[in-house]
Amino acid sequence: MTYPLYRGTWDWEVLERWCDDLRVASEGRLDITPYAAGEIMPVMETFDAVSTGVLKIDFTYGPYWIGKLPMAIYASGLPPFTLPRWEHYKVLYYELGLEELLREAYAEHNIFYVATMPTNNCVTLSTSPITKAADFDGMKLRATGLYAEVVTEAGAAAVYFPWGEIYGALEKGTIDGVIAGPLSSQCDSGFHEPTKYFLETPLTPVDAWSLHINMDAWNELPDDLQMLLYESTSYAADLFTASYFVHDVMWRKKIVEEWGFTVTSLPEEEQAIMREYSMAVLDKYSAEDPLFAEATAILKEYMKDLGLLE
Repeated sequence: MTYPLYRGTWDWEVLERWCDDLRVASEGRLDITPYAAGEIMPVMETFDAVSTGVLKIDFTYGPYWIGKLPMAIYASGLPPFTLPRWEHYKVLYYELGLEELLREAYAEHNIFYVATMPTNNCVTLSTSPITKAADFDGMKLRATGLYAEVVTEAGAAAVYFPWGEIYGALEKGTIDGVIAGPLSSQCDSGFHEPTKYFLETPLTPVDAWSLHINMDAWNELPDDLQMLLYESTSYAADLFTASYFVHDVMWRKKIVEEWGFTVTSLPEEEQAIMREYSMAVLDKYSAEDPLFAEATAILKEYMKDLGLLE
């Protein structure tokens, strides 16, 4: 199984723990060995490898695949500035039909979409403060997927490149900031060193890992192992979420007290402006993909129920 990050971190240890526990729970019939980014193939090649069966299983991050599969946006958690709470994603996913829409979309690529694993939020470290939507205008940011497209709507220049290149780009001034998952993931990689500001308001409260398997390999599994693997993804999500939350608290304290960081936030009215940008991007994808349009309609209706859209 491939993993988009690297060995030697505490989240790698969480991944290994999950694989070990699966091995025990299945009495050795599910024996999954994780491989870090680049150890088998470049991260950006894993989707096609699973589709063709070259790779059986991938623990991955949805935003990497939106050029091939727009629905991957919804595999990565809540779209930016749409819903404010972690549990809202579970309502969309389990109660309002998002899980089945994701499976239908991935099946078109000969992939069984096992599950989304919601973890923590997606935040921003930068070299200049962000206190309003207009502050994104003119910034150069490393971001992926919908995050990149939404801040581009706000006037930023967003670009994707591999995780291992982010520190150098910040240090050289090639980019002004990075939007990339929880605070602890960024600080563990040293991104706090060339930056000075932490936008604590998340682009989304739910960033998510996901698990997908080659369709033929999935169909070869007996029913009990399919169910065990599926149910274990909730356990894995809980392990990752707990670890991210505790490390985020530790890192927030450290960057403020030891590194002199300024912590900023976006007021509600500024978040509403960013929400308009997000809706514009979602509408663009909806016009191109029927399944995506269906998922977005579900999201919008739920937002109306919550009083977030008129």
